[in-house]
Amino acid sequence: MIQMMLATIGEAPAASIARQQYAGMARKAMGLAIFASGFAVIATQALQHAVGG
Repeated sequence: MIQMMLATIGEAPAASIARQQYAGMARKAMGLAIFASGFAVIATQALQHAVGG
């Protein structure tokens, strides 16, 4: 974390903003992937239960 802070000290403000936006988008994408995989597991289990497996 300290290395990231030191690296951004000499960085242009626009680059810093772009980095923060990218990090936010990456976090949202990861959260969506986790949610989707969890939903898929629950849906699969529900389907197996409905079929009687």
